[in-house]
Amino acid sequence: MAKKFEEVSPDVEKLFDEVRDKTSIPQWIQFKVLCNNKQKKEVIKAVKSNDLVETLTEGVNFAIIINEEIFNQMPDDMKKMAIDECLAGVAVSDSDAVSLEKPDFTTYSGVLAKYGDNEVIKLKESVKSLYDAQKQKEDEEKAARKGKRGRKPKMQ
Repeated sequence: MAKKFEEVSPDVEKLFDEVRDKTSIPQWIQFKVLCNNKQKKEVIKAVKSNDLVETLTEGVNFAIIINEEIFNQMPDDMKKMAIDECLAGVAVSDSDAVSLEKPDFTTYSGVLAKYGDNEVIKLKESVKSLYDAQKQKEDEEKAARKGKRGRKPKMQ
């Protein structure tokens, strides 16, 4: 039975390190870059290690899985962009908790082709802004209602 995961080539490892070094990800975050040429749909993906895996791997926080057969057919600029996009989901909180965030932007290629990336981004940001404003208004109303209920009438 063939192994599902293998070491990536030194060239891919070097390119990953170059792109990673240009991010704001703290250097103490550990990555293990692996190859799985059976991986479909995504040429590269990050997988967050659970506590057991981190212990067994002596601190590896994320596995980066690359379909190297597909990846190596891409131009260098697209390779770098794919790595950068993959790393964009890596988050570290103020308390140094490490997590993998879901993408904040999804759409269809037909919509991008029809309207262009700037317009689609503007739409997504506008909708997010409207929802944020609505939530803020609801929070203010909730706080105002709570404030009225909590007050005792003044005695004279």
